[in-house]
Amino acid sequence: MPSLRRHHLQRAVWLVALVWSSAILAALWGTFLADPHIRSPGVVLGLGLLWVAGISAIVLAGYRLLRVYAVPEADTGKQFIYRLITKQTKAAIGVVDPTGRFSLVNESFCEIFGRSEEEIVGQKLLRFVHPEDHQLVREQLRLRRQGLSSTYQLRIVRKNGEVRWILAAVAPVYDQTGRYCGGMGLVTDITEQKQAEIALRDHAAKLEQLVRELEEARQEAQAALRAKDRFLASVTHELRTPLTAILGYAETLLIEGDLNRAPPTRIAAIQTILRNGQYLLQIVNDLLELAKSESGRLEINPRDCSLVELAEDVIRLMEIRARTKGLPLRLEIRGRVPRRIRIDPVRVRQILINLLSNAIKFTESGSVRLVVQVPQTDDGQCSLLFEVIDTGIGIPAKICEKIFEPFHRGDPSVNARFPGTGLGLAFSRSLARRLGGDITVVSEVGLGSNFRVTIPLGPADQFEWVDPAELRTEGKIQEHTLSESPQGLSRSCRIQARALLVEDAIETRRLFQHILQSAGVEVSTAETGRDAVRMALENHREGRPFDCILLDINLPDMEGYRVVRLLRESGYTAPIIALTAGTEPGERERCFLAGCDDFATKPLDRCTLLKLVAKYAPRVSGIPCECGAATGDTCFRAAKVGARCLNAELARQGAVVSGGSDANQLQ
Repeated sequence: MPSLRRHHLQRAVWLVALVWSSAILAALWGTFLADPHIRSPGVVLGLGLLWVAGISAIVLAGYRLLRVYAVPEADTGKQFIYRLITKQTKAAIGVVDPTGRFSLVNESFCEIFGRSEEEIVGQKLLRFVHPEDHQLVREQLRLRRQGLSSTYQLRIVRKNGEVRWILAAVAPVYDQTGRYCGGMGLVTDITEQKQAEIALRDHAAKLEQLVRELEEARQEAQAALRAKDRFLASVTHELRTPLTAILGYAETLLIEGDLNRAPPTRIAAIQTILRNGQYLLQIVNDLLELAKSESGRLEINPRDCSLVELAEDVIRLMEIRARTKGLPLRLEIRGRVPRRIRIDPVRVRQILINLLSNAIKFTESGSVRLVVQVPQTDDGQCSLLFEVIDTGIGIPAKICEKIFEPFHRGDPSVNARFPGTGLGLAFSRSLARRLGGDITVVSEVGLGSNFRVTIPLGPADQFEWVDPAELRTEGKIQEHTLSESPQGLSRSCRIQARALLVEDAIETRRLFQHILQSAGVEVSTAETGRDAVRMALENHREGRPFDCILLDINLPDMEGYRVVRLLRESGYTAPIIALTAGTEPGERERCFLAGCDDFATKPLDRCTLLKLVAKYAPRVSGIPCECGAATGDTCFRAAKVGARCLNAELARQGAVVSGGSDANQLQ
């Protein structure tokens, strides 16, 4: 027992001191009993010094014996415990002294450092640390001296020069007297984790950079899209404004006056102007619709409609074009169909008109058919299937998919014979896919083409299924009723109304004023928004309010929206019809939010303009269009109906119609 041995050593030291003291005392006593000549102060002083020297020697020897036998025993126990911990455990453990030199390491520690125990013990820790981490290690040694523990990461350099990352958990070490003896640390090699962490951090940095680049690209794309929208809106506005005058005046020249006395060449020239104007308008419309579709702003407005009436309406619109080329245009409805379906009839009509226009354009002989059926699947679902079948020139198999790309016009060898933009099919497929369906084509050169449009309708049990013959009978009764409507009343149509026309373009203002005045409308005109507000409010205060205001949205002094708001805030309640040649998204909604009652896009044909005013006129005699087309239909149909009215008027006056209204049949 270390404590017992220390006790025995202490007793032995005290015993020796006692014996030495007794010997000195005996010598002194003998001196006093001896000869008086010997008993002198010098002898007593000498014996006293000898006793002091002996006692000092005994105490010093005893202290050294305690250091030799007792303290090493305690130190040996401590070293035994340290070595037991360090040598017997698999954990990497190292001990450093207060100066930062290694005093004890185990085998696992040596493996991590890549050196032997002899190469590590006695060396300073900084010798093995990466130079960039020296300051970190000095700071950690300072914390040990302050009695603080910590866990930190650092890099070490192995004997072969390899750099390794380690995680060190270090605590200060004290002896039995509480004196600081250094630090003991538990070390773990985290090189693989650190490399993975660095790789992950680098990957995250690359991802962040990629995200920033994608965000910049997205912003650039959005900026480009906005620039394209602004460009299209500006260009189409600048195109639609003169087209309003071109188409309107050409139509007026053909409808008004005695055409029997006009030279045939003049009539043909006017027809050419009208056809080319309509062709240019169609290009503008196609570009706008395609841009809307690509940007996802194309509006789909499903509503209940009759499938048979929709198909027959498309056939009626296209029959003039087919008749001009001497082609029979037939409608075939196969099998039972729903009485009414829920779909966007405007978009479906656009798809079918584009496909039928192409079929008629590329067919010189034979026929064109529109086949309609609603097949059902085994799971109770049904879909709408349109087939446009022609006997035209056909399409090579290798380009059957390419024709659906924008501006792709098929075989270059036939482009000169059949001019076009190559936008119709791209837009039609985009529409079909927005409706949840698609367009496919099967074609053979020299035999013709079959374009198939499929649009899902949902569960079949939600519809009332009927025989198409029944629906066609109903349709014939309605058509017969329409055919009995008075014809040729455009010239005798009288609209008793007062209208304020606000238009800054002088050609358009004069054209609309002429068309309205020829129908009996009392027209006042204004060129600016301020004049419009002043005239409207003055007439309102005088008790003679206008029956309607035709307001151009783009005015030189202020926007039409502001004009409407000023009038509404002043208590003006009469109808306001917004006219615009712009195509910016949401323009129609902004007009209605500002307080407009109606909306129309320029260019307006004669019939559409008269119908707009007649809707708000107190009294109308006759109808403003020979064909009796329903008011409020789409602008695209209004253009076709206007062409039918034009041809009907020419036929009534005995003029020869060449090319009809087909803008694609330019020679």
